[in-house]
This record gives sequence, C-alpha cells and structure tokens, in this order.
Amino acid sequence: MFVNKVGAQHLEAGMNCQDYGLQQDRMKLVCDGCSEGAHNEVGVKMYCHLSGLGYSTKQIFKRMVSIFGQSSSSIRDHLCFTILKVIENEDFFKVSYCGDGFVILEDLEGHISFEELSDGEYPKYYVYNYCDAEMLAYYKEGVDFVQQSFSKKEYKNVGIASDGLRFIVRSADKALREEFIQLLKTGKASAIKRFVNRNQKLFQDDITIVF
Repeated sequence: MFVNKVGAQHLEAGMNCQDYGLQQDRMKLVCDGCSEGAHNEVGVKMYCHLSGLGYSTKQIFKRMVSIFGQSSSSIRDHLCFTILKVIENEDFFKVSYCGDGFVILEDLEGHISFEELSDGEYPKYYVYNYCDAEMLAYYKEGVDFVQQSFSKKEYKNVGIASDGLRFIVRSADKALREEFIQLLKTGKASAIKRFVNRNQKLFQDDITIVF
C-alpha cells in the first residue's frame, strides 16, 4: 500500500507535497523533504526513482550533487530530505533510516503499533555528508543510517511513514485513531486517502505511508 498526500499547511501556502515513496518487491522507501527548502520534492522523487533502478544512496547523491551543485541554497532547496527504507528477506524486515519518521508494525495476531524515529529538533539529512562543515550548525562530522531488524517470527508486516503520521498517532481522538488503524489493516490505499481527505485539517504536514 502506497499513500502520498499533501498536508494542509502546504495546501494553504500553495506548496507541492515534499514527501514521496516507493514500493517494490521486498523493498519499501519513504522520503520526506524539508519544508524550509523551496523544491525538495525534486530531490525526493529523484532519489526514489534512482533507488528503484538499483542505485545505492552514495551513487544517487553523487549524481544529484553533480546536477544541483553544493552551494548552501542549492542543497537547502533541493536535497534536504529524510530517508526511511525497509528491505525484506525470508527471516527479517530490516529497517534503515536517516532522519525522522515512523515504523508501522503489524504483529502475527494483526495488532498494529507505531514506533517513532526522531532526531529531535534537527533531523539528519544524508546530504550533510556532501556539505562543507562550515555550512552546518549541526552534524558537522556527517551522518549515517541507523538500522533495526524485526523478526518474521513476531511480525507479519513492517511499514514506514513520514513524520506527517504524527498527527493521527498522537491524536487525542481515540475513535479516529482506531478508525485509521482499521483502515491500515485493509491494505487499501484509496481508503486511507479518503480518510486523510475527510480529516485534512488534522493532517497539517505532508504524509507518505508504505505498508
């Protein structure tokens, strides 16, 4: 299931959705562009497209930096985005991430839970590895992916989502949150999209879900 919806704040400001994702056999990918950049959806979609073609993260960023350049404005406006990925094998769901987002866990009994991934106030963007340290206030020594593994002996599905998911996960409306979880279990992207449309004021930020 792949869901990609623009948030209410971006709609009000006339901005594009700066999230995107990808679902392939045994791979799930979600990227979330920094809203402070004018066109980070460009880098997000390029990264997802090239990942789908089999290029590594290092190969992709080397290519993107050669296209957009390494000035502070080019990096801010095109290449600042978080990356979450799930690779599935016979025994595990392997999650790797660089930046904020959520892991969605469905256990063998069908119960769904959420694990928030957060760097605090300052998310990690992989492009920091291609910046002059003098340009950065944080992460001057670079950043890397963090990895987790979830056994198929415990979970039958592991998905990922951008941090726009926080608005429903943290919602004080328990009935609304439970409705969302039941829709996730159906695996129908159209149902989730309609849910977001009905509750657009709740979803202030862009949201992408691959589950």
